[in-house]
Amino acid sequence: MKMALRLARNGEGKVNPNPLVGAVIVKDGEVIGRGWHEFYGGRHAERVAIADAISKGYDLHGATLYVTLEPCNHRGKTPPCTEAIVESGISKVVVGMVDPNPIVSGKGISFLKKAGLDVEVGVLEDEVRKLNEVFVKYVTSKLPFTVLKIALTLDGFIADIKGNSKWITEQSRHLVHKLRNKYMAIMVGSETVLKDDPELTCRMKGGRNPIRIILDRRGRTASRTFKVFKNDGTRVLVFTNGHSRWPSNVEVIKNRESPQEILQKIAGEGIDSVMIEGGAKVFSKFYPFADKVHIFYAPKILGVGISPFSKLQVSLQEAHRLKVVRVKRIGEEVWWELKRCSPE
Repeated sequence: MKMALRLARNGEGKVNPNPLVGAVIVKDGEVIGRGWHEFYGGRHAERVAIADAISKGYDLHGATLYVTLEPCNHRGKTPPCTEAIVESGISKVVVGMVDPNPIVSGKGISFLKKAGLDVEVGVLEDEVRKLNEVFVKYVTSKLPFTVLKIALTLDGFIADIKGNSKWITEQSRHLVHKLRNKYMAIMVGSETVLKDDPELTCRMKGGRNPIRIILDRRGRTASRTFKVFKNDGTRVLVFTNGHSRWPSNVEVIKNRESPQEILQKIAGEGIDSVMIEGGAKVFSKFYPFADKVHIFYAPKILGVGISPFSKLQVSLQEAHRLKVVRVKRIGEEVWWELKRCSPE
């Protein structure tokens, strides 16, 4: 199962909004087939592993399939994996976790058991659930997995009083582009577009550009040609109340909603995850709905500047709790990955 988990990670940034899935086939103590879900709309991991074993001339009768997520039993963009498993002659299936999607949960396991296969469930379930935290949130809540990415000085500012904020190093920027590849969309407010004119692309080798989402209630960014509106084949969504004329490639969504309603609309567009990169108003507005926060601390002190959460203004008793997932030094900067905890 650990091998299947490693294989599943190969699909990161390519399979959204599908889950990351890896599969390994073992017979007589030998690994005879491997596979993972490679891209959205492509073959599922189980079918890839079965094809891999058959291409090497192996007989799958009596073999065991290890798969990180319950095999599908419905017909979507690909045929049901359960049928392929039964037809292959595999006799046992070891599943990391049951599919959390309430529409299909448990149906694949039930089909395999009725077909006479031995099925074991829950092997390395915590690791599988962590791997697919985006998918689990998306299918169980109908909301996107929401992440804040914040670059801070040591004294907690995202910019100086003039709005200057570009101090992140190339080493940290490389990690940011990995995160942009991992999450399906990136979101900023109009202030960030007006001040920085960012591209909001992924420049990681082999990566894909995230969907670009702009929050511009008054339509202030429509009057100029900004890089975020570049027609490069990437979807661009703008939430606005304005009646401005936007570039032809921009999808305009009328917006008078709360942050939760905006997130619901984003999920309704088939977007399973969104990383928010600024500015301060947007951070404060969406922080209560964030699942994770990535903070990049630079060894600088401003003394005065712009705080990312100045609009929250809560007491110590009301403060949101965060759990440290990891802390890593990246050159001269320090990266904190934090997970939101439930209120006490």
